[in-house]
Amino acid sequence: MKFHKGKLIGGILLILVGFFGTIGGIGGISTGMENWAGTVITGIVCMAIGFFLVWLSSRPSKAAKAAANDISSQANAYFDEANAYYNQKRTEIDRYRNSLKQEISDLENQRDSLLAQSLVEDINLTDYQDMKSDEIKNELSMLRLRQSDMVKTGDAVDTNILSSSSKNKRLVTNQTKQLLRCFNAECTSIVDKVTVRNVDSSRDKIVRSFDTLNKMFKDDGVQLTQAFLKTKFEELSLAYSYLVKLEEEKEQRRAIREQMVEEEKVRKEIERAKQKIEKEEAQFSNEINKLMAYMQNAKDEVERKLYVDKIQDLQDKLSTLQKDKENVLQREQNTRAGFVYIISNIGSFGEQVFKIGMTRRLEPMDRIAELSSASVPFPFDVHAMIFSEDAPHLETVLHQHFDKQRVNQVNSRKEFFKVDLEEIKKVVLENHNATVKFVDVPEAVEYRETMKLSTLSEQR
Repeated sequence: MKFHKGKLIGGILLILVGFFGTIGGIGGISTGMENWAGTVITGIVCMAIGFFLVWLSSRPSKAAKAAANDISSQANAYFDEANAYYNQKRTEIDRYRNSLKQEISDLENQRDSLLAQSLVEDINLTDYQDMKSDEIKNELSMLRLRQSDMVKTGDAVDTNILSSSSKNKRLVTNQTKQLLRCFNAECTSIVDKVTVRNVDSSRDKIVRSFDTLNKMFKDDGVQLTQAFLKTKFEELSLAYSYLVKLEEEKEQRRAIREQMVEEEKVRKEIERAKQKIEKEEAQFSNEINKLMAYMQNAKDEVERKLYVDKIQDLQDKLSTLQKDKENVLQREQNTRAGFVYIISNIGSFGEQVFKIGMTRRLEPMDRIAELSSASVPFPFDVHAMIFSEDAPHLETVLHQHFDKQRVNQVNSRKEFFKVDLEEIKKVVLENHNATVKFVDVPEAVEYRETMKLSTLSEQR
């Protein structure tokens, strides 16, 4: 057999290189070699070429040809097996990588949600309760100035410049401006529309806007900071507190005006009572003087006795007027004297709902009549009318005792309580020495008649 030495040596070298390369690539599977598959394939190709060169270097016999074919088949089998193994491992790695990416994304979302929640919890609305509306408004203005400073100093946005090139820097700058413009516009719209009903959902909208914009601009290397998000929560809370405080101050002014009107009515009522008493005193005194003159000119004892009886009757009336006058003057001087009333309106508010209030009126039923005006469908029923030398104190004691039973837990100026009448009796007796008469069952005439008419109408 005649051999070609160059081809033979080259073929042998390629076989050796391919063999050791294949062995090294297969060993790289266990060591975590990144390009182990390429190494194995390259080794197999070298071995195949080497065997081909060895074959060309001589006139191979049929046995040699068969052996070469066999080696080539084995090489192809190794190649196919290695390629299949590579594809399997590549699929598993890709699947695992995607799973890790999803898990990381979920964890990041949880982290952002927890951070946002912690920021919300840090903002306490009670911090602004003792502030006036003007003070809250000033605080809101200062906060917005602080936001502007954060934008200028770069504390509002984190930037990750991928390259030092001026092109990438300009891109990041432009994207930063766009990100802030979008976030500020959305937050301004949310803050401007905040109400008592939507304050909680408004916070959620800010969080969603924050997360969405950060995801959109993540690949551009710009992200809104948690510190800037916190200022938006503070802005929302301040805006909400400002609205609440405005309403509270409006209610306070309304209550003051009502109190002033009530005090004016009391003053006029007392003045009218004084004028009436003084007029009647003057009238009775004049009549007594006239009767005294008539008595002195009486012709007989019977006529004289008649005048004496009339004079005594007028003097008794004068004595009663004097007591009334003293009472009125005392009420005028003692601004704390008045009536604490316990009233209900089952047609308007249902069972066991009582209004506990106070009036300084000389005629307290006038106040009840005003409360039973067109603002409610049915008139109030009086369960108790309690006179006290210190009516505000007694009213305050009752209000504080039943504070947790208030129908309106937000506005303390609303004097309606969901409570049993027996409990009210107990507290009144513990804090008031005078005898108090209670009416247990309200008449509610108009309401009960309305119910009868409604029942008859349904039966027809």
